[in-house]
Parts: sequence; C-alpha cells; structure tokens
Amino acid sequence: MSEDGTPSISYLLDSNTPPKPVEIPVVEARILDLVDKISELRKLEVELERHRAILSPVRRVPREVLGHVFTFLHPYEREEKVRDAVGRKGLLQLSLVCKLWRDATLVTHELWTGLQIKPRHTLESLKSVEAWLGQAGSLRRRLQYEGWNLRSGEASTNRSRQSCSCGNPNTWPRREPGPCLLATSVMPQLLTNGPRLDHLTLMCSSTVCFGEFLDAMDALRQENTAAGPRPWDTLRSLSIKFRSIRLQMEGQVGPTFVGHLERLPIVESLEVHIPSPFEDDFDTPHLELNILPNLIERLTTLYICCPWRGPHLLKLLPHCCNLETLTINFGNCGSPLRNMEDHPLVQHYTASPIVLPKLRTLRTRMGRNLDLLYLLKAPQLVNFDIGMFRIAKVSEDALLLPVANFLDQSGSTRNISTFQLRACHIDAEGLFSIISNLTALTNLTLDDVKVEMDSLWKMFKGHDRAAANGGNELSFSRLEKLEILQLPPGYQLDPVVEYIKERGPSLRFRLVTSYNIPEQRVMKEEDIRQALRFSQSGVQTSVIPYVKNLYYL
Repeated sequence: MSEDGTPSISYLLDSNTPPKPVEIPVVEARILDLVDKISELRKLEVELERHRAILSPVRRVPREVLGHVFTFLHPYEREEKVRDAVGRKGLLQLSLVCKLWRDATLVTHELWTGLQIKPRHTLESLKSVEAWLGQAGSLRRRLQYEGWNLRSGEASTNRSRQSCSCGNPNTWPRREPGPCLLATSVMPQLLTNGPRLDHLTLMCSSTVCFGEFLDAMDALRQENTAAGPRPWDTLRSLSIKFRSIRLQMEGQVGPTFVGHLERLPIVESLEVHIPSPFEDDFDTPHLELNILPNLIERLTTLYICCPWRGPHLLKLLPHCCNLETLTINFGNCGSPLRNMEDHPLVQHYTASPIVLPKLRTLRTRMGRNLDLLYLLKAPQLVNFDIGMFRIAKVSEDALLLPVANFLDQSGSTRNISTFQLRACHIDAEGLFSIISNLTALTNLTLDDVKVEMDSLWKMFKGHDRAAANGGNELSFSRLEKLEILQLPPGYQLDPVVEYIKERGPSLRFRLVTSYNIPEQRVMKEEDIRQALRFSQSGVQTSVIPYVKNLYYL
C-alpha cells in the first residue's frame, strides 16, 4: 500500500503480472495525471520556442536586407523585368506574412518597378496600376502590355475582352468587329496622364491596334491641352512587337505598310519586331518602315527584326550616328539582300559603306547570309555576336568572307574583345581564320556550333608553335573566359583540354561548357579538372546545365 492508502502498483511496472481489480482505477488515475503533465510540458515547450524566437537573428535582419532577399524569390516575366499576375500575387502574399515583411516589401522600391498589363485591365484598373507603380519611388519604371494572348487563369470573365479582332478579319469564330482592346484598355490613359515611365513594351495584336492606341492618346491629349509632357513622350526605351500587320492598297502603287512607326516618340533605345504574313513570292522591297530620321539619330540602342527581303535597313542605318548597340534579326528571311546586287542603294553602299562611328556592339540573329556586312563600317566595334540560321554547313561566301571584309574595312580586327558565334555549322579552317586574327579577345563564345574540334585546336597548336619560333604572341594570351555551350552530339571537349594542358600555366582563363548530349557520354567537370591538375594550368573549369537558347530573341 502507498502512503495515501491506495494500492501500490510499482511491482506491475517491471513485470507482466496482470493488475488486480482494485489496482485498475489506480493505474487509470496515474495515466490521466501523466497526460496532464505532458500537456503542460508541451505548452511550456511552445512558450520556450516563442521566447527563443525573440532572440532569433532573423528578427535583427534590417528590413532593407530582407527586401533585397525578396527580389530573388519571384522571377520576372521573361526578360522584361515586369511582374505578371502570378508575380504580383506572390509579392502581395509576402507582404501579408507579418508587419516586418510588409515594411520590407514597401521600402524595397525595386520590387514594384515593373508591371505587366493585359487587355482585361480597363480604365477601372487605373488607380490600382498607379498605386503599384507609385511604390517604385524614384526608380525607373517598366511597363509591358501583353496583347497577344491571355493565359489560363488570367482571362477576363468578359468574353469580349478575351481576344482582339482589330485589323484581323479572319479571326475565328467570326463575330461583329468590336472596339480595339488596346485602345480601350488602361494603356492610353496611363501613357497620357499616368506616372513617368522609363521603358515600355507594347505587344500589339496588329499594326491596326497600334494606330487605334495612338489615336486614343491623341484624343485624351486634346481634352487636356494644358497638361505637361505625356509619359509616352518622355520614354527612354521603347519596344514595339506586332503579331500581325495590315497592308493598305494604294491604287497603282500597290500595297503599302501602315505601321504608324512615324508616330513613335524620340527615345534612346528602340526595339521593333515586324512579322511576315506574306507568301514567299510577295514583293516586299518597295515597302517602307517609315521610322523618322530624327528618332534614329538619337538612338544609342537599336534592335530591329524585319523578315522582309529588301533594302529596308539601308534606309535606316545611315542615320545611326549615335548608335552604340545594334541587333539585327533577319527572321525567317535570313538574307534580306539576296539577289539585290543591282539595287541602287546596294551599289552605292558597296562603293561607300555606311559608317557607324560610335557602334561598339553588333549582333546578328537568324542569318543565312551576312552580305549586309559588306556595306557597313564600325571602327569602334569591340563586341561582335553572330547568330546564324543553322540548317546546313555555312558557306565561305555566306559568313567568312563578309565577316573578314567587314572587320578589315572597319579596322577593328585588333579591337574586338568579345566574339560570339551561335547556331552555326562551320569548317574548322574557316573558324580558325576568324578567331586567330582577333588578338585582343578577352571573351570567346561558341554556342551550339558544329565544328571539327580536333582540326580546330590542332590549328591553334600549329599557330602557337610558329608564333613561339618567331617571338610573337601566342593564341588567347588575353583571354579571360572561353564558353563552349550546347556542344552537339558527336563533339567532345577532349581536344580543347589537350590544348590547354599543352599550354600549361601560360593560359589563365575560365572555361565554361554545357552539353546538348546525354551526361554519361561527356567529360564531366571533375574529369576536366583532373586532366588539367598536373599541367599546372591556370584555367578554371565549370560545366553548367544545358539551357536551350532562342537565337531569334
């Protein structure tokens, strides 16, 4: 018996003896007592963690640091650095966690600088859009209108705002023409009376939509003639992308392009994407883009995608006196000057090439033939990025001769510090002839390039031996980064590694590579490091995941 007169049950704890009837209530009471104590301990444990949380280092992280962390949590929409519906929802959810997190989101103006607008955002959205952009403070604001399609989960319940038939009579299912979604969205009001913007991207359903948008802004301006400059007029950077275009018939002249590009504001950076809805045999050389010279003269950056055959670029480039970065996307045309040797502009600029006096970066995309380079001079060029349209091995006439002539007549061969070649099948001898003359290279990129690696690097070995005997500079003496990306099936890195091993400590650059082949068939990062370890090479190596590049971007 215990001191309080209840039966003792201690002997039961260390045996398998069944309890007597009088002992069962005692055991049950003890169980309840222990459960109560455990419950109290759990409450104390929760209280303990709450007290420990007071001393947590996270509480002492400044809200500015926390906000900077938030900038990495929610990626932007593509390359635009604007937040779509998902990104906006995620940011608002962060601000609802606690007061500290809310304060962190509000003081981090970078989180609010970019916004994507859809056709469903009508004038009723004006105050919320202005409030969002107002959180950006004094930072540069970016706005994107995405009028090409409505993703699942973002579509308006108003079926009339789910697609725009403006300028597209072939829309199915057919319905009565309605108001232009762009012109009746919040965009005209924002670009007329809204906050100042740095960059604007307009992804228009058609050139007709763009014209309706401009007319809507003009009408708003006439209602308030005393207002100051419109956000549209003070843009620094503008991107216009058309999904379709409409041609206008002009009597005996034939069809003309009405893109309203002559109504663009004066900006420093311009991106224009023109689609090609024509048949292959459609006559496009006579069409005019109508971008005004006073705009082109102010540009420092120009991206032009015009898949039309004809001398359209030859009418723009002579005015690019301040251009520093030029990207030419040939689209599905690939060679705009094909069979145009007798055109007066081609003949004129063949004899006297267009000089781009301040151009430092030149990029081409989707090129089948780079004959355009015969007509250009860029004496200040330092960055040269060539993206081809890889359907077959590129011929000498399509790439090597135009590039060599361009660099020679520009006098920039010894100035090029960055050279990038993409989506190209090329002879080793041809590629060697380009790279070996670029003696000032600090960055070299071969991205999705098919070339016989053994032959290419043997040529560099022979070049180095001849240079050493003549007391000249060896290859890649200034190179800081070599990228061999998307190495195609059947092509290996072994010749590159062998070349680096033979050069030993004379090379000090970073080698970055990725494969477009199954991982088990390739040299892994550790294999390359092991191969270079005993050569005392200064080359650092990293193998990165395969990422498919889109050369038309």
